[in-house]
Amino acid sequence: MVTSSLSLQLVWRSLKYFSIFGLLLVFLTATAVAEDLGKKYTANLDYSKQFRAYNWTSGQQDVWILKSFHYKLADDFEIKLGPSQVVFGCHGTNVLWAAVFADKPGNVLSAGAGKGEHITSVWMRFHPALVGNLFPSDTVGEQGDVTLVEQAKELAHFKMRSSWQNKGRPVIPLRESIIFDLETKEGSRRFYVIDTGKNEAKYVDAFRQRTLPVATPLKDGGALEIFDTVWNAFDREYAMFMIKPDVDWQSLRKKYRPLIAKAKSNRELAQILNEMLKHLKDLHVYVKVDGNYVQGFNRERFFNASPAAAAHLIGSFDRRKGLRWGQTKDGIGYIAVDNLVNESLPRDFEMVLKEMKGTRGLILDLRANGGGSEPLGAKLAGFFVDRPRVYAMHQYRNGDQHSDLGTKQKRTFAPNKNWYYRGPVIVLQGEKTMSSAEAFVLMLAQCPNVTTMGDRTAGSSGNPRQLNPGAGIIVNLPRWIALDMNAKPLDSVGVQPDVKVKATHDDFTKTQDPILKSALKQLRKKIEEQKATSEATLIPRS
Repeated sequence: MVTSSLSLQLVWRSLKYFSIFGLLLVFLTATAVAEDLGKKYTANLDYSKQFRAYNWTSGQQDVWILKSFHYKLADDFEIKLGPSQVVFGCHGTNVLWAAVFADKPGNVLSAGAGKGEHITSVWMRFHPALVGNLFPSDTVGEQGDVTLVEQAKELAHFKMRSSWQNKGRPVIPLRESIIFDLETKEGSRRFYVIDTGKNEAKYVDAFRQRTLPVATPLKDGGALEIFDTVWNAFDREYAMFMIKPDVDWQSLRKKYRPLIAKAKSNRELAQILNEMLKHLKDLHVYVKVDGNYVQGFNRERFFNASPAAAAHLIGSFDRRKGLRWGQTKDGIGYIAVDNLVNESLPRDFEMVLKEMKGTRGLILDLRANGGGSEPLGAKLAGFFVDRPRVYAMHQYRNGDQHSDLGTKQKRTFAPNKNWYYRGPVIVLQGEKTMSSAEAFVLMLAQCPNVTTMGDRTAGSSGNPRQLNPGAGIIVNLPRWIALDMNAKPLDSVGVQPDVKVKATHDDFTKTQDPILKSALKQLRKKIEEQKATSEATLIPRS
């Protein structure tokens, strides 16, 4: 009896010990995997009235397992997902977007439309400071499946242009604004704009049928054939290998061709092609699949302008297809040429210039101009030049070797046959001035009465052609190396202004534009120095 009683006591003590140890182990394990994402992803960016856009990255360190995901706003909106995984897109430690993938379809519990539907993925845009609130630490586990990163990037590329973006790159939303963009099992895309300040949820039906396209499976050997078409075309036609010594094109083939062989869909193929081509660091190289851009190489370029402030500094504005124009009370004209796309541009520009006939000087603002057609730029520049002039040069490949470049070809432009603007002109430029707009700047810089002002241009000109290798994939292939008048390459360095004006993002507001303000000041000084009369500055050619 004593022995039996002692044995029972030992068993009881052992069970008690292991129970306590087990509970402690469970507690420690739960504590270990819980992640406070608000502390891990610290926010130091905020909403900007200038809609500043940011580059983003997403990697294996940005995938997290969620026990669940739940969001509710009063009685207007509620969604709930069970076990899921979230992938973040980040700029530094700032979360710019999130993609949530449910292990099993979740539910739209309450909404203006879509109630009762089943959620397969959630695309979210929100202020970086909200990440800890939207994903509480008690719902966040360990890091998740790295293979979801590419799926999340694909979702980001497809949906980025629908909310809080500037030319396809994310901007920081207001703290009160949250976007929930859902893909559903039922086949509808449900888009909701949440305003936590007003406690409102607005449903936007415009995206309902614009769902994420289904990837196309590849035939055996088809991926390698497409890869070889693209690689060989760049190997034979791309002219800038010589100014990019860090790019080992043969090594890139050896690295990426085996990866391509494993691609099962056109989207996987496009992503791998894109990763290879990003090594060229060329803003004119891009990949599209099924009509959607894959995020390629990009470098942050400062937009040194405030379009809203122009009306404050100039006065009332008129607008027409890429043109904005007005006049100050003291007779200074302002024309913003925001692109070189529309065929009607020369005719429209001439009409606007005739309205400037009585101005004492003119500002041409190209800071928002991302390019288009260089011949259109030449027609506009013709109004300001006295005689035909050379403004740039270029070279094409003419052989199999990367060093095989043809002769330097000069590019010229000529005066407009009917009109000549003879007053002083200041051209505003910056890092968003790109491609054919940079050639336009080079033309204007050759005009006798023109001063360029602002910052360097983007430094990207390519005269590209589009490759269509199959499977719904399009690749943009730049073919020349652009050179300035001194035969120096423009790639990455851009065109420097005659007068550089230093400014920061904070200097630009709805009423302040330091570069435009400086241009007005300098132009008024030029007018005073030249003692300009009231004679017409736009005159007919004799």
